[in-house]
Amino acid sequence: MRVRIVISLLVLVVVGIAGTANSAGFFTDDDDSIHLRAIEAIAAEGITRGCNPPTNDRYCPTSTVTREQMASFLVRALDLPAGTATFTDAADSIHAADIASLATAGITKGCNPPDNTRYCPTSTVTREQMASFLTRALKLPPATSTFTDIGDSVHAADIGALAAAGITKGCNPPDNTRYCPKNPVTREQMASFLTRALNLDTSTRIVVNPEMDLAGVELLTPETEAVTQLTRLFGTPTEDTPVSCPYIVDPPNMRHVRWGSLIAVIRTVDPGGNETGLVGWRYALDASSNPEPGGPPIDHIELPFDLEMLDPIGDATAAGGSAIRPTNHGWMMVDFPYFSVEASGLTVDPTAPIDGVQQGYGFDCE
Repeated sequence: MRVRIVISLLVLVVVGIAGTANSAGFFTDDDDSIHLRAIEAIAAEGITRGCNPPTNDRYCPTSTVTREQMASFLVRALDLPAGTATFTDAADSIHAADIASLATAGITKGCNPPDNTRYCPTSTVTREQMASFLTRALKLPPATSTFTDIGDSVHAADIGALAAAGITKGCNPPDNTRYCPKNPVTREQMASFLTRALNLDTSTRIVVNPEMDLAGVELLTPETEAVTQLTRLFGTPTEDTPVSCPYIVDPPNMRHVRWGSLIAVIRTVDPGGNETGLVGWRYALDASSNPEPGGPPIDHIELPFDLEMLDPIGDATAAGGSAIRPTNHGWMMVDFPYFSVEASGLTVDPTAPIDGVQQGYGFDCE
């Protein structure tokens, strides 16, 4: 296993970096949410835009979902056509058009039965109401459920339908014997409901950026904390091994924690008294240009300058990197101020596809 961490002690401000709103993804306030991957998934699909327009760099994960927000979530998720406004209290809502679409599609009936002339746009959505919204939107068949607390709910059949479809697991893990029908739905919970309903890809995204981190885990994060955070993001590592880094110390002084094609490099010992912890990462494809099992998919590696994995390595040079140069490790390298990309083979071939990316502080480890 080879890992080369590019020497880069300068953090530069680079104009025109492609990628998402912050180092960990689309939003700045969801990194501690257990629903992080679901939030990122619905953002990638355009189902959510954020909670603080026009900047929209926050998601407000613990805020409750209102009925007008629910309308926009579902209209974007299902790409519903425009509808006709009928409710008497929705005209002033910024979500008015989506509320009309939802009504025309038969997904909402209103909030004041039997007349149902109002929508109550700013009212909070409960978990039982959410079940009916989703059941109608997805046209799920009614079903019974084993939840012990829904017997008195008028939405019981829809809650059962949601459970049968695997969209809800319950509200009291790990037992999950209850549904908590009267509880309000938070925005982070709604992200998970929508992600399961639409079968969205929730793999963590890695954004290459000058802030130097791995999926939002900052370099020099202490070893134990770094492994804990990364395991939470990527799951159980496929490999976790001690290695020696040349020119530092002879016994193992580094730790390579690997998820398929992704390797986190953690310095565990430094006799010079420098900081230990996460010092870099590398993502590389196999000999067939495929990511190895156990890690993030190739389309979740977001490079700057509109580059993508498997682009010609010559494109990286044109984007502002240094000239393509062969290394003594058996591949071609293009360096940027804060990361490197590479392709297999010692021959300088501008058409060779990018098959690896790496970012970190100055270590050259085999």
